[in-house]
Amino acid sequence: SHFRVSSFSHPPSQSNNIMIGAFHKPLLCLLLLYCFHGSIAFTLHPLARQSASQLQTQTQTLTRTPSSSVPTRLTTRLFAKSGKKKKKPTDSTMCVNRSARRNYEILETLTAGISLKGTEVKSIRDGKMTIVDGWVKPDKNGRSCTLMNVHIGKHSMSGEYFQHEERRPRDLLLHKSEARRLLQKTEKQAGLTIVPLKVFLNDDNRIKVQIALCRGKNVRDKRADIKDREVKRDMGRIIKNFRI
Repeated sequence: SHFRVSSFSHPPSQSNNIMIGAFHKPLLCLLLLYCFHGSIAFTLHPLARQSASQLQTQTQTLTRTPSSSVPTRLTTRLFAKSGKKKKKPTDSTMCVNRSARRNYEILETLTAGISLKGTEVKSIRDGKMTIVDGWVKPDKNGRSCTLMNVHIGKHSMSGEYFQHEERRPRDLLLHKSEARRLLQKTEKQAGLTIVPLKVFLNDDNRIKVQIALCRGKNVRDKRADIKDREVKRDMGRIIKNFRI
């Protein structure tokens, strides 16, 4: 009877507050435990630690003074590649007259074009040209020059109708003043001749001939040249092997 009186002696509002407080205490304990466990898991998890370190480095870079950092324009200028590519030097020589420098003294060189047919161009690109026995004949009027006795083999993939003569005279493309000057020098001075030195491709991929105004060597001159060449070779070998 006493228990019933004491249980119903409290007012209804106070009993409700006591029931709510008793119900909230375990919820608060669970929330505290969940927060505590989450903070421990955050600190222990490697991804969380990595993200924290990234945030720290980002804050350090943002707070860095501008004087210590290198400007972006300077770095791009330093590490940027130039737009123009350097062309590699390629040997465009197609035919060389080696005996010319041995048998003649070179006085003057000149580069000229040459009038060719289609099959002749193809044969020259295939390496079927010899200029060892060739020579240049100036015109009597001094208007042009002709390349004589140069052999260009026939093209293997062309028919007989389109073929060319192997040793036909071929016109050189020179100015009138150049042809006239060569004619005057060969007529006035005895022992001078014009010889082709080499055939090559220029930058526009066109065939050019290098000709030279030459004087013939005698046996004494040839021996002197051989001696000078051997001396230069020995001197270069001594300088190469010399060590301090």
